[in-house]
Amino acid sequence: MKPIKKVVLTVSGVMIFSLSGFGGQFTLAESGEVDSFTEQMQEWEEQGVDPNHTEVTENIMDYIDENIEDDVFVSMHIDREQRDLGVLVFSFIEQISEEAKQDIKNLVEEPAEIELREVTYTESELTKKQEEIDLSEFEDRGITIHHTGVDVINNQVDVGILPFNEENAQIIYDEYGAEMVQVVEGVDAQLLDVSTRDENAKQVKTEDNKNVFQTFFLSIRNWFNNLF
Repeated sequence: MKPIKKVVLTVSGVMIFSLSGFGGQFTLAESGEVDSFTEQMQEWEEQGVDPNHTEVTENIMDYIDENIEDDVFVSMHIDREQRDLGVLVFSFIEQISEEAKQDIKNLVEEPAEIELREVTYTESELTKKQEEIDLSEFEDRGITIHHTGVDVINNQVDVGILPFNEENAQIIYDEYGAEMVQVVEGVDAQLLDVSTRDENAKQVKTEDNKNVFQTFFLSIRNWFNNLF
């Protein structure tokens, strides 16, 4: 099986892991969401339910590799906003044949559900747009671009800026267009001065949450390793 172009897992719609080829991208979701989802994952596993629908995903990816042209398939992600157990969403740059759709649907077994969707841009097109964005271009106008990222779920390039307001967002759109770009609020990473007992307690709790998430991430990584 050849490397998957892009696979994404989400928690409550928040991307927590994506895989492109043999590389990876990791985004930390809110700790509360992670804790809740980890508990739900454990319940499903105890019931013998695979919440990632591994076998169905592998079978569909094998079919796509063998029957769909490389430049037609764009990405796959699990959408957990539609249902807790997730919907396997496969994105294509153009409509695939009705025969291929039916073949893919025939590979689905309960409790898995799938969605086959058409998107406007390929991952390479989004990456090229991302590379066009100059992080320091608007500093003389008081706008800081804190991050850019290819969002395969929404098929767009996110541009995080501060200060974030309608006027500043429009400046970005005027420069790079609004077709492929979504301006969002940037995150200003700062070191916190933890000087009180309460703050120290919060810091310990945060580390505990990270440890829980790291355990969860390792289980996801092992799942992806089985795809190659």
